[in-house]
Amino acid sequence: MYFGSVRFFKHLILTVVALLIIVPTILCIILLCDNNSKSAEIDRLNSIIASGEYKTDTSDTSSVTESSGITDSDKETSSESSTTEAITEEPETSAPETTTEEPETSIPSQQVDLTVLYEDMYVTPYTGEYINDDNTVYLTFDDGPSVLTENILMYLRQENVKATFFVVPEDAEYCRILLRKIAADGHTIGIHTASHDYEKIYSSPEAFLDDFYNAYSLVYEATGIKADIYRFAGGSINDYNEDVREDIIAEMSRRGFQYFDWNVDSNDWQGYNWTQLYNSVLSDASELSTPVILFHDTGMRENTVLVIEDIIKALKNKGYQFGSLSQKTEPIQFG
Repeated sequence: MYFGSVRFFKHLILTVVALLIIVPTILCIILLCDNNSKSAEIDRLNSIIASGEYKTDTSDTSSVTESSGITDSDKETSSESSTTEAITEEPETSAPETTTEEPETSIPSQQVDLTVLYEDMYVTPYTGEYINDDNTVYLTFDDGPSVLTENILMYLRQENVKATFFVVPEDAEYCRILLRKIAADGHTIGIHTASHDYEKIYSSPEAFLDDFYNAYSLVYEATGIKADIYRFAGGSINDYNEDVREDIIAEMSRRGFQYFDWNVDSNDWQGYNWTQLYNSVLSDASELSTPVILFHDTGMRENTVLVIEDIIKALKNKGYQFGSLSQKTEPIQFG
């Protein structure tokens, strides 16, 4: 009798051993192919970045490429000693008369009536109750849009997930196209900054308004959206804004805007590889009911593109849902 015989158990053992070898091998091949596919995407994007082909508007010589204009990290406390170059020109604004030739950003804030600046930069604040967002993940992407945005949008669309983009817009047609794609996919657009130049935008409350209005106007012209949420460059508490932070918040709140920080830092700004990003985000997010995760959407964050799909799937498996930030969301704020 074959069943239950020594021969049967020999064959059974051989079958199990074969499966233990074959199945992991097949899985490794599948994962390798998937990673190679993603790596190929990144290689293609890097070649586009290097050639500058993604820039469709080269008439503005004050603009710089993604690889040099939006590199500052959004740490809770910025420790970087250098600031980035401005990627857009500041809008011309009527500055109060002064008796010196110093730039208007050096005028003490108490000498400037902020209420007369940018009278079209007001939004209607939400005054209702915050939504219940327990077990909800908020993916946020700062510093874009960039050549990587289309890939990020593809993975978000593939996983049916909405996110929030705190943008640093350029006065370029390619940027306007990406802003419209973000809006068309139903994601939230918030304002990050126009220049990401810490020393400039935090030199005074009016300098912050100058910079904000530039970015706000570019978003509105491209999408028709009056973005009503924003994120401070470097986070709401950093080494540069200590003297002006409260005045900025008060004025922006008076105009109806709400700011958001984060409670999970992906550390992609540090150049983390796939494994480091994956482990860091999952470890920190799993400890929170409402993780607001900081990523960066620039031409140098290829690993963010590589890992985002896997992070989404892993968090879904942990029972989280996903949402995009709005004024109906209780804001995470430092301090």
